[in-house]
This record gives sequence, structure tokens and C-alpha cells, in this order.
Amino acid sequence: MIRKALLAICFSICFQATLTPARAFDGVDIAQVRKLAEQGNAEAQSKLGVLYASGVGMTRDKKEALKWYLKAAGQGHPMGQWNLAFMYVKGEVVETDFVKARELFRKAAESGLPNAQYDLGVMLLEGLGGGQDRAEAENWFRRASVQGYREADNILKELAQSEQK
Repeated sequence: MIRKALLAICFSICFQATLTPARAFDGVDIAQVRKLAEQGNAEAQSKLGVLYASGVGMTRDKKEALKWYLKAAGQGHPMGQWNLAFMYVKGEVVETDFVKARELFRKAAESGLPNAQYDLGVMLLEGLGGGQDRAEAENWFRRASVQGYREADNILKELAQSEQK
């Protein structure tokens, strides 16, 4: 079960990394995103971080991505928190820190972001960054599932099957 859940979080990281540029870039030109980010717009800060992290429209720069994720997360922007959490999970530019990642996933999850709800559930299920809590993990998976997050459905089915055995 632990191996499957770790594979699930790795899948989530890889899968979301491939989708993030398309989600983050909504047709607003990069100069406009940068201008809004510099003016303090948290959504634009998060988008600019994604653009730097992925190298879309600019040279890939994880340090610059971290700078913008920190700004967005500092303003309570869920996508900024979620993206920053993954930097801590993957140990990009920062030391791997599951405690910080879990805190950031929780903040974004509490804001209703289904990706973060799922990822928080995985961390709770596996005890990454704190205690293990299957009941709370299942609660977060259900919340993500209600919003149509398919991986949450899959893990809930796996957990139900493991209880039946």
C-alpha cells in the first residue's frame, strides 16, 4: 500500500507538471503576467512561477520560480501554495521538507483546491511530514473526488478494497 501511494504522489507530481503550463498560461501575454505579478497580483505571481519552472516563453529558472511561488503563497493563493509545496516535496532549489510541503498542501486544500486535497491525503496516508491518519486522508480524498479528481476516486477504491481483505 505504501509503495502504491508513493507511486501515486509521484504520478501526481509528474502528471501535474505536464499539465501546469497549459493551466497556468491562459492567453495573457508573458509581459502582462510579469507586470501584474510585480504589482502584487497573487494569481499572476503563481503563473509567472509556473512559467519560470517550466521554461514556457522564457529560460527555465527554478530559483526565479521559487521567488514567485513564495510571493503568491505568502498572499494565500492556493496554486502558489500548491506549487511551492511541490518544490519542497521534490527538493528543488530548497531542501526536501515534507513538513513544510504538508503545511502548504493543507492550506491549499482548505481553500478547496482538489489537487492539494489529493496530495494532502497521500501525505496523511503515508505519514509524510507528520503523523499517519488514514481517516483524515480518506476525508481529503473524498473532497477531491467530489470535485472530479479522478486519482482520488482510484485511491478511495483501492482503500475500500484493502479493507475488505
